[in-house]
Amino acid sequence: MRFWCLLAELADCDPSSGASPHSQLSTVTPEDLGLLEEGLASPEPLSLEEVSERYESSCPASTASILEQDTPKRWKQLEQWVADLQAEVVSLRGHKARCERATLLLLRELLQVRAGLQLQDSELKKLQQEVQQVAQAPEKEALQFPGLKSQNQNQMQALDKRLVEVREALTQIRRKQALQDSERKGAEQEASLRLAELTGKLKQEERDRGVACGALQKSQEEASQRVDQEVARMQAQMTKLGEEMSLRFLKREAKLCGFLQKSFLALEKRMKTSESARLRAESGLREELESWWQQLQELDAKRVQALRGQCQQEECHLLEQCRGLDKAVIQLTKFVQQNQVSLNRVLLAEQKAWDAKGHLEDSRAGELATYLQESLEAMQLASELAQQETHSALELLREKSQALEVSVAELVRQVKDMSDHFLALSWKLDLQEQTLSLRLHKAQNEWEVAEKRSRESLARSREEAEAHLREVQKKVDSLPRQIEAVSDKCVLHKSDSDLKISTETKARKFEVEAIRQELASLLSSVQLLRGGNPGRKIAEIQGKLATFQNQIMKLENSIQDNKTIQNLKFNTETKLRMEEMATLRESMMRLWSEEGPWALTLGSKRVLMSLVRQQFFIKDVGPGEVVPVNCWGMYQAVRWLQWKAVLMNLVARRRSRVVLEKPLGQKPAHRLSSLPLSPK
Repeated sequence: MRFWCLLAELADCDPSSGASPHSQLSTVTPEDLGLLEEGLASPEPLSLEEVSERYESSCPASTASILEQDTPKRWKQLEQWVADLQAEVVSLRGHKARCERATLLLLRELLQVRAGLQLQDSELKKLQQEVQQVAQAPEKEALQFPGLKSQNQNQMQALDKRLVEVREALTQIRRKQALQDSERKGAEQEASLRLAELTGKLKQEERDRGVACGALQKSQEEASQRVDQEVARMQAQMTKLGEEMSLRFLKREAKLCGFLQKSFLALEKRMKTSESARLRAESGLREELESWWQQLQELDAKRVQALRGQCQQEECHLLEQCRGLDKAVIQLTKFVQQNQVSLNRVLLAEQKAWDAKGHLEDSRAGELATYLQESLEAMQLASELAQQETHSALELLREKSQALEVSVAELVRQVKDMSDHFLALSWKLDLQEQTLSLRLHKAQNEWEVAEKRSRESLARSREEAEAHLREVQKKVDSLPRQIEAVSDKCVLHKSDSDLKISTETKARKFEVEAIRQELASLLSSVQLLRGGNPGRKIAEIQGKLATFQNQIMKLENSIQDNKTIQNLKFNTETKLRMEEMATLRESMMRLWSEEGPWALTLGSKRVLMSLVRQQFFIKDVGPGEVVPVNCWGMYQAVRWLQWKAVLMNLVARRRSRVVLEKPLGQKPAHRLSSLPLSPK
């Protein structure tokens, strides 16, 4: 079904979506199909008949071996047989995949041929349409232009030749199509026959595979049932062994708890002393850091105040200079405005005088013209007198014009002088602006130099503080190493105590065996005495039994006294530990609540919350509750030491990462947040 679904999907796909059919030539030929059939018939993968024969031959043998004996050889044979069957199934699946690929390639090529035929049909239709259009065009032109028959005839001849060529090409294309159709039909028939053969063979293979898979499933079910039975048997044995081992471990732990408690109390005392020393060192270092930080803050405040005073003085001086310059500029602008107003007044007065003189001359010229028109005859008679008068008038006019030109030149000269004076004033203003800009630049440079010096001094102070903090951090970092050394000593002490405990247990076992031997000897002597009744031996045995009972009573009393003393010590130590933890929490809260040199970062908040939520070392116990003696066992103590070593290693790794990743300016805050605290 899957195969036929793939065929339907390939037949429904659009042939025009891929590349052109002529570019992708057919890659699978009838020879390839023949090779595929030979591959199907080839003896490389085992046939299903051989598989069934092997299965039939191996099944009775395997059943017989199962009935006869249950040995590992049978399991190996079954595993080899299953592996062979799996390999054969894999080879059959690969063969089926190859057949499916070949059929898919054939279908793709058929679709490509079909697409090529469709393209050729479309090209033929286009050619027919073009021929019809070309045949209809001359008729229309003949109807529209009857005078152009000779030209149309030539065109018709050329078109006839072209039509003949097109018809020949069409006949060749049709012949090629007929050949391709015949080849395609033959290829389709061959492909359908070979597909039918392939499908028949694949169906037979699937049936044989189903039979083989059913046999495999039955054999696997039988093997799984047997394995389940064996596993259930082994589980029952394991549960019994586990119960026995747990009972033994509980007995041994009950014996060893008393011995471990003494060593553990000594270890706790040493840990308390080391923690008290560490807390003292931390408090001293923090006090030194706070003193250094206060000194640095005071120095910074003094330097900042001095710099602010210098800046204010320089700003006042610059403001006074700028105000003086503003006053000078205002005075210059007033002087220039006054000069411009005076020049405008002079020019207006001269223009008015010139206009008045022009009007007078015009009126005089009109009077002269009227006078000349009225007295032409008189002028002819007295031309000499008139010429003399006119010459004198012209000379006067020339003198007046020269005087006017001189006055205009003087005015122009004055205007030029005023413009030169204005330019000089503008140059002076530019020079003053440049000098002021230079002074401002110098002041800015001095201010920048002062800022650089202050920054350098601050950087130096910061470097000194960072160096001091590094020294403090080194001291603080040495504390976990000391703690690790103490923990190593504790581990060594624990190993020594374990050895002592083991030796003491062995000695006590020997003592118990000796007591058993003595009891056996006593019993034997009692039996002997029962046979013969001597009074002395009975009295000696009774005295020995009395002394033995007295010793046992003394041992019981000493054990009870030790238990009571240990209970009292343990209760007092738990109370002291609770008080120390409360004081430590209060001191940490007070340190972080006060405004110190570093802000409360996220890590320090987490540390503080962990301190607040931190529980006690052994167990959550109220202040008024009585603690039993065997609160911890051997395994709890060993686990605590292992966890402590792991936590100290993690703290050291985190410190190294922080030192490598964070910059110098951010180190102190994060370092304080990552100080080693008493872990839970």
